[in-house]
Amino acid sequence: MPEDKSDELRGEIIALETALAAAFGEIAVLRATMQGEGAAGALAAMEEMAKQLEASVLRGVVGAEEAGRPQAAAGFERRMELIVHALRNAIAFRAG
Repeated sequence: MPEDKSDELRGEIIALETALAAAFGEIAVLRATMQGEGAAGALAAMEEMAKQLEASVLRGVVGAEEAGRPQAAAGFERRMELIVHALRNAIAFRAG
């Protein structure tokens, strides 16, 4: 694959990860809103969503390793950590 195309695909992956993290954050905010919580409740819900995603990293890595796919485990872990990082940035943006 040409390097330009590879870089383009990497950019698309990063954009999708960022959008996914933002969607997780918005889901958490909507959940807090439906429960009648204010801004503090929305931030707490986003933080809880981030914690749940972090917990899923370990489960996904263990599952991939048990299936004998260490490269898949490493890739999964790396991508999920980037998504959680993007969600934490969204939390910091809302809090600030």
